[in-house]
Amino acid sequence: MTQQTGRYDYSQERDGKLEEVEGKAREVAKEALDRADAWLAPVGLSIKERPMTVLAVVSGLAFAAGACWMLRSSRQQSRYEELVATLSELPRRAGLR
Repeated sequence: MTQQTGRYDYSQERDGKLEEVEGKAREVAKEALDRADAWLAPVGLSIKERPMTVLAVVSGLAFAAGACWMLRSSRQQSRYEELVATLSELPRRAGLR
């Protein structure tokens, strides 16, 4: 048996894998762009054909989001007020007042 004194060159293997990954990334990016174009084309047509309808839908969605936000923030205030009321009643319950 003989021992090899040279080192294995990994750069060729690395370059091959790099090219393979780069090719797959390009393929996935192209597919993603095609899907995005397929989804956005009807939206663009809708905006051109019926701008007032699109504006009404977007306004309705914004109103619904704002209403949900207001409900959530009002619940947080009432929980805070409930906590303050409970804390103010603690001395009376303990017989300190």
